[in-house]
Amino acid sequence: MKDLAKLFSRRYSAANTQDTEQQQHLTTNMQTTSTTTNASTACAPKPTTTNIATKGPYIACSTSARDADKQRQKSLKANRSMNPASVLSSFFNDRQNNKRARSPKCAFLLLALGVLAITTAVLVKIFHPYDLIFKWKLTMAEDGEIFNLWAKPPVDLYIKIYLFNITNAEAFLAGREKINVQQVGPYVYKEIMTHENITFNTNNTMSTRPSHPLVWQEHMSEGNKEDDQVVMLNIAMLAISHLTAKKPYLVRLALQGLFATSQSKPIIRMTAKEFMFGYETSLTTLGNTFLPNWIYFEKVGLIDRMYDFDTDYETFYTGATNPAISGLYATYRGSTNLPQWDGEHCSNIELASDGTKFKSFIQPNETIKFFRKSMCRPINLHRTGEPQTYGSLTGYKYVFEENAFDNGVHNEANTCFCRKGKCQPQGLIDVTDCYYGFPISLSYPHFMHGDPGLLTNITGVEPDEEKFASAFVVQPHSGLPLSISAKVQINMHFDDMSAYRQVSRFSHLTVPMLWFDIMMSELPESLDTRFNFYLNILPYLDILGYWGSLLLGIALLVYAVTRATLRMSSLTQMNHISDGKYSNVSLLRGVKNVQCNDVYKPCEMKLLHQHEKTQQSHMHEDNLITRHDDEDVADNMAADVDLLYREQRQGSFALELEPALSGSESGDDYDDDSRSSASSSLCSHNSSACSCMLEQQRRRARTKSQEVDGGCDGSTNSKCSSNGDSCATNEVFISHNK
Repeated sequence: MKDLAKLFSRRYSAANTQDTEQQQHLTTNMQTTSTTTNASTACAPKPTTTNIATKGPYIACSTSARDADKQRQKSLKANRSMNPASVLSSFFNDRQNNKRARSPKCAFLLLALGVLAITTAVLVKIFHPYDLIFKWKLTMAEDGEIFNLWAKPPVDLYIKIYLFNITNAEAFLAGREKINVQQVGPYVYKEIMTHENITFNTNNTMSTRPSHPLVWQEHMSEGNKEDDQVVMLNIAMLAISHLTAKKPYLVRLALQGLFATSQSKPIIRMTAKEFMFGYETSLTTLGNTFLPNWIYFEKVGLIDRMYDFDTDYETFYTGATNPAISGLYATYRGSTNLPQWDGEHCSNIELASDGTKFKSFIQPNETIKFFRKSMCRPINLHRTGEPQTYGSLTGYKYVFEENAFDNGVHNEANTCFCRKGKCQPQGLIDVTDCYYGFPISLSYPHFMHGDPGLLTNITGVEPDEEKFASAFVVQPHSGLPLSISAKVQINMHFDDMSAYRQVSRFSHLTVPMLWFDIMMSELPESLDTRFNFYLNILPYLDILGYWGSLLLGIALLVYAVTRATLRMSSLTQMNHISDGKYSNVSLLRGVKNVQCNDVYKPCEMKLLHQHEKTQQSHMHEDNLITRHDDEDVADNMAADVDLLYREQRQGSFALELEPALSGSESGDDYDDDSRSSASSSLCSHNSSACSCMLEQQRRRARTKSQEVDGGCDGSTNSKCSSNGDSCATNEVFISHNK
């Protein structure tokens, strides 16, 4: 770690100049030095013989040299201070060739991608983008996908109708037998369920008028036809008799005369279609005469009245504030409660489903509500059993709550279904107010789960849990119904009918008329495929997005850190090798002018000592230490610099790996003093090279020297190499005897 810290510090300290600038700079400096040596008496007065003899020629500049050395060390120390921004920039970016601009490093890109991937994984874990998208899709908006599916569901919804044909009408009316019924059917119709005239309200609801036209499906009716002859109850006659049974005697007397003149009978023969969708009878007109505002229609048919939505208007939630409740009831006919029931448990239809869409994000123990006009009440549904698969989707089975028709016998909360305080037998619910005052009650088919007394006065009914149980299979996440089967029986119940002789046999009797099954066996293939993508495939993209981003981010970070660690480790090893070999060569790049206040190095001191010895043997002559400024010497020195540069380029790989002591990466240049003093330190590493240089300069001096007056005359640079090591000196001091 200490080596890594050292390398990191050096990496971002010293300035680094470009290679092309170095060669030009070195050559220019050496030429400048050579041409200025003639005027070189720069910083010290011309030494006298006495001064040199007593103190030595190097004393003149010693003080200024020490100051320059201190200044150079301060400059290097300042350059080694690390600016955090520069450090980060250098760590993550590489300098482009011969440019000051930087390009991103591969390690930085990998590190950035890794951090981005992990951040993405964290965001996926926190926000769950699949849930956000799915909730957005659930919200009802004009021309939205879910809205269009809700407005006109592309499903095959059917109603199967089974009639209870009376087989012993004459015997029953004569009092010889119990009434006997026989189930006939099914008569199957396709229900085209639509929501029309939709208006979006400012309170995040939408108002609509429902429409449920029925289309005959003969191929599904198992050979039954609409014109099949059946023997059924005369609903109009029995309803009028029940409603007027407690009216004044004169009213009842008048009605009895009408029954006789119209030859009305309580049990009549008609077609199946007439019974379901209405048959003409004069009693409806008479009924309006004796009971104003009772009914406004001319035909009486149970299914026709059950699917009469002309006066209905409904409001549903859009899900803007809570996507889970989109498509659920807000109000029915302007109210959250049905007027025929007292108490929230029996009357509240808010958040109930009409079968198009149930509540989304259903919890395991949560109860959902279902409401249809034909049932005249909301009914709670409870989850039961194991998950079931329909097509490619999986849902849970929901059934009617236990004792839904018990009228408070077992569930006290259901006492609110007792109309005007009068409760029907267990298994029946009085819905007279929903069927225009007709004495209609609802039950499960064949009086399943009903009071045993319901079966004592009638024959031909066979309760069967497996056949007649209702069930809804709902996909809990979306609220999409996968399968629907809502089975309800419509009955006529009678109180005391003894006031009318023709119908007295029906007193205190409940007679089944029909039961229906609103059913959807499965979703269409197109809808199944679409929701399979939304519910089964897209959630995996959320999971893959989280784990994929997390693993990718970790892998990129590990790779980037490992790569950086290995690189720094290799740089540390190279640093141990290259410290002595390349550091001083790097400093040579800053050479400019040589000042006389430079510190003398060992090779120079050796020459001075030799000069002192020479002084002692030549006391009669004046002795001077001079610096040659001959142009040939300058040319030779420039050539030496070129040779040194070429040798430096041979070690360029090592120099590039050790930029800490190179030119200008930190952005600052050395000052002239620090460069010259740095360059003059080279001789201390290779005495053999210095000896070589001194010997070469002596040979040149003997042949081309001129007498020069002054103390510090000039400076030259030269270079020689020995055994692959390089060394340079800034100052060559030569002694001449005048």
